[in-house]
Formats: sequence, C-alpha cells, structure tokens
Amino acid sequence: MDSENNLISNNFIGVKNNSLFGNIFIETLLDYLRKVRHANTLNEKLNLFTEGISCCGWRRIHLYIVNPKTEELMSSSSSGLTEQQKEYLCSNGIKMSDLKALFQPQFDRYRVGRSYYFPHDCIDPFIKSMRSVSIKSDLDIVELEDWHPADMLYFPLIGFNKKIIGLLSMDDPISGKKPTEQGLRLVELFVDAAVALLEEGEFEEYRGKTQGLLSRLFDLSPIMILLFDEKAKIIDLNNSAMRILGFEKEEILGCNECKIIASSDAYKKIISERELGLFSGEVLIAGKEKEIWGLLFSMPVYSNKGKIDGYISHITDITESKKLQQYLVRAEKLAGIGILASGIAHEINNPLYAILGIAENIETYEDLPNRARAELKELIEYTKEAGQILKDLSGYTYLAQRESEFPVNINEVIRKAVKLVDRSSDVIGVTFKLSLGEISDIKAYSSELMQVFVNLIINSLDAIPRENGIINITTFQEEKDIFCIIEDNGHGISEDILDSIFEPFYTTKQIGKGTGLGLYVCYKLVNKNRGIIEFKSEQGKGTKVFLKFQVDE
Repeated sequence: MDSENNLISNNFIGVKNNSLFGNIFIETLLDYLRKVRHANTLNEKLNLFTEGISCCGWRRIHLYIVNPKTEELMSSSSSGLTEQQKEYLCSNGIKMSDLKALFQPQFDRYRVGRSYYFPHDCIDPFIKSMRSVSIKSDLDIVELEDWHPADMLYFPLIGFNKKIIGLLSMDDPISGKKPTEQGLRLVELFVDAAVALLEEGEFEEYRGKTQGLLSRLFDLSPIMILLFDEKAKIIDLNNSAMRILGFEKEEILGCNECKIIASSDAYKKIISERELGLFSGEVLIAGKEKEIWGLLFSMPVYSNKGKIDGYISHITDITESKKLQQYLVRAEKLAGIGILASGIAHEINNPLYAILGIAENIETYEDLPNRARAELKELIEYTKEAGQILKDLSGYTYLAQRESEFPVNINEVIRKAVKLVDRSSDVIGVTFKLSLGEISDIKAYSSELMQVFVNLIINSLDAIPRENGIINITTFQEEKDIFCIIEDNGHGISEDILDSIFEPFYTTKQIGKGTGLGLYVCYKLVNKNRGIIEFKSEQGKGTKVFLKFQVDE
C-alpha cells in the first residue's frame, strides 16, 4: 500500500508545502485518486474524477471522453448539473470537430497553463457558437468577483501517447475569480494523475500487444538474434539461432559470447569495435557440431542513464555464399591453369614432333647397330606416349570449347579417363579392372562425359586402400540403354549421408581436399546428357555407381 501511495502522490511532490494548498486538501485529492485506481468500472472512475475536480473549487464540471470505437466525443460524467442539463449536453454538447478546432494555434492567446479560458467578451465566431450550446450559469454577476457567468474554461485530457482522449469543462468557480496558471496547477496535477490511472489498463494492453509482437518477430526471424547482458553472457536467443547453431537454450544460456566465436582474435576485434558503437563483418561462428560463416552485426544497448545494459547481435548465415565465392575463385584459378597447361602442351608438342620425325628418319638407316636401333625404337615409343599425354591434357582442359553433341562411345571415354588418372594420380597398389562390353555410340558431349568419369574414378581412388585397392568398371547394353557400373572396395558411404552426396558443397573429405562440388557437377552433366546416375553403398563395404544413357534413334 505504501508503494501505491507513493506512486499516486508523485505528481504532488512540492505541492503539500505550498501555502496555497493545505495538507488536508491534498490528502482528500489523493484519496480520490486511490478510489479511481480501485474502481471496478469506467463510469465509477469518471464519476470519482469529476468529484475530485469539484473539490478543486468548481461548482459545475462536465467530462467528455473520446469513444475509442467511433473516435467521437461522448458525454460521460458531470457534477453540479441537473438531469435535464446532463441530457441536453449529451444531445447538444461539444463534438469531436469542435474539439479539434478548439486547439488550433489561433486560440493559443487564450491559454492559461494547459487550459483554455474564453472570457464572455470574446467575439470569435467559433467561440460564440460554442457558448450558444453551453448551459447558462444560474449565478448572478454580483455574486462573482471577476469571473463572468458567460465565461468558459476547457481543459484537454492528454493520454500517454500524447493523444487527446477527452475534454474537461469547468464553470462557476467558488472563488468567483478568473483562472490563473498558478491557481490551476493543482487541477493540472490531479488531471494528469487521474488520466494516467484511467489509461493504466489501456497502456498495459498496448504494452502487452507490443511485447507480443516483438516476441513473435524475435522468434520468427530467419536471422539469428542473440541477447547478452553487460558481461557478454547469453541471456536469450531466438529459434533461428538454436536451429542453425544446434544448441538448446538450457545448453547455452549463461555462457560467454566467446563460446560462439570460433577465433579469439576475431572476438577481440568484435569487443574493441563494438565499444565504439557497432561491429559489422564476416565472422566464423562456432556451432555445437559445425562451424559456419556469419555476417555479424553487434551493438551495445544503453540504459536511460547512458550505461551499457547489454548487447544485441544479429547473425546472417552466409556459409553457402562464402563457399560459392571460394569455388568461383578456385574455378577462375583452375581455368587459368587449364589455359596455361594447354598453351604449354601446344608449345611442347611442336619440338616433340620434330624429335619424333628425326628419330623415325634415323631408324631408316641400314647400317644402324642393333643396340642403337632398339634404343631408338624405345625413344620413338616414349615420344609418341608423351604426345598422347599432351593430347589428353589438351582435351581435358578445353572442356568448355565443345558446343555441339557428337556420337560418343562411352568405352573410349572410360579408357581415356583411366589413362589420364593413372598418369596424374598416386595409383601405386591400385588395380583397374575394365570389363567393357560391346555398346553403341550415344549422342553427347565427349568432354563433359570425360569430366564425369574422371571425377568418379578420383572419388573411388580417395576411398580405397593403396595396398589392395580395386576399381571395377563395367559397361553393357540392353536394347536402347547403355549401362556403366563403377565399383570400388573402399570404406563406403554411411546411409545417413547417402541422400546428401549430390548437394552442392557437401563433402566428407578433410578441409582443403574437397570442395563438395564434384558429385554435384557429375549429377548435372549426366542429366544434361540425358543420363541417370545413382549410388549404392554401405559403410565398410565399398561403393557402386550406376550410370545409364540412352542410344538415340
């Protein structure tokens, strides 16, 4: 109760000791305010309101309240009026349009404090029309000092959101005097406190709706939002943050912010820049089971006194775009390497064929010793093999140059792919077993199929042991369908990730050894060439890749 009394009397601090207002009188007004707070209905509150104003020295009071549904003024409560007078004001009193016109800048000269005092000799047409619908005073002018029975005094009621919620009309002062700013001070204080109590329920409802909306926005936001106290300990996080980071609330609440920042250097930078107002940048975020790249915005939250109460951070997951950016950089580098390799192959090819021509010419000499002839034959074979390597390298690096489909024999593509991988990879201890049946040509992009088989063979090589690794490649034809099976005796793929292997950037390889794009590219190229690719695998039992292409009519 004491705290309630203090709350109600806050607006009256400094008034009790004022000689114009007695302590007993102030206590009477405070008692009215307590009754307003505890009244059960709005009508009870409004009646207590007008009774309190009458205690401030006014014989006649009429209270208008804005109807929240129609946004029109309605006659709500009165004091010192007969029933007939109340009914008259309900039908002919001030309208909402009058209220809006009343507070125009042209009437500021009639202001006394926050009220509007219109003397009887005011000739403004609007004021005269207002006076014509008002109830005339029963007092004789000789009973009054300098207040005239035709004078009018209006007091606007202002709500918590600075919106006018009503109007108070006061007539016939007991003192018989014109209002003064100092004389109306107590009325202002009482009105402010009473309006606050009248709007208390509406304010709570408004605050509840606002909090509910903010709570829904917090939980439904696709962006991770985390709240921290002044010591950077996590006090809340939204659903997106829990889902992406993999934490439950009870696992992470109370933990320091550094728990979710993967690098200590990055966290130091966040702290230093945030103290200046805002940190924004790309940061590696540490989740429960994986790390992600996030675009982080973090800023302090200040109290009314300018002290830091805590921090708020927004994190957008940019992992996929970051990987794509890295891939594009890598692809650009590889394209440059491919052009360079093809140029080198072309430059080497010219002197290589000159060597081959000279060697073949020397081979025609009849008086050549047998040992020299045998070594010359080996030189010619090695030169031709080097030429084939350069040819294969040029064909692989110019994948994008072929613009039209041509008849392609898959067996030939597989042989070239195996030969290229055999020369460029560590295949010691690995056995390639080719069972290539009689198959028809298909219409396809040879260079793209070359890329598919090279990628698939390299994947098998990465999975098999080097001592007794085996890669079986089988082809056969059934009617108009060409089938290819690539089988290895590697470690296999677990069932829980088998459905994800064709997703871009998905990889089980160590960082730096895989981009997660090889099988994605294979899937796209096989589909482009009207084919189907499927995987069957078990952990520890190797992997089978099934490809099917159609023979064109």
